[in-house]
Amino acid sequence: MRSTGRFALILAALAVAASTLTTGAHAAGEVARLYAPKPPPGSAFVRVVDLSGTPASFSFGTGPAAKVADGEVATLFRIVKGGVPLALTRDGKPVAGDLVPAADGFSTVVIPPGGAPALIISDSTEGRNDLKAQLRFYNFAPGCAGAVAVVDGPTVFEDVATFGTRQRVINPIEASLSGRCGGATTAALKLPPLKAGDNFSLFLVPGPSGLALMGQRDETEPYRGTAN
Repeated sequence: MRSTGRFALILAALAVAASTLTTGAHAAGEVARLYAPKPPPGSAFVRVVDLSGTPASFSFGTGPAAKVADGEVATLFRIVKGGVPLALTRDGKPVAGDLVPAADGFSTVVIPPGGAPALIISDSTEGRNDLKAQLRFYNFAPGCAGAVAVVDGPTVFEDVATFGTRQRVINPIEASLSGRCGGATTAALKLPPLKAGDNFSLFLVPGPSGLALMGQRDETEPYRGTAN
């Protein structure tokens, strides 16, 4: 009995130590975020979606190059100066297009296939609710209005024009979604677990095997000060 009691005390001590380490690591992360450099007023948050079908790297002014991660559609959001033309390059070559991201807002730059000039989409944050998750849908399917629905369930987005976007807040749930455009329907996309305050983007994109519904979490690169 004495040995059993001693073993229980050791387990309890280890549990406390592990809890302390976890709490300490979490606190350190919170402190790092609290004292991280903050972007100045008038900054813009910009990411790139490249529909050209060829992998490339992008430079935003003098900042480091960014790439679209494997299996994703867009770069992370980069913090740049808002309200002025964006000096965006693709593999070292200037990207054509009237690209002026709004200050104090989020924007998505889209590079269409076929060499057409890039365009910029303003990502409205209207209706944001930090107690819920937010879904944003982009229709990049040419020539028809796009829609997204829960598989065997209700419609989430509908009648979104080509190069249009729409957003809505949802309760954090797990679900499988499919995209539609005209008579075409995509394979199902399973949402990752989303919690309150998360932002997730859905992209209806053309591909070699037909339309696809793809998604990724909305993330912003850490601010690097004047290097941006």
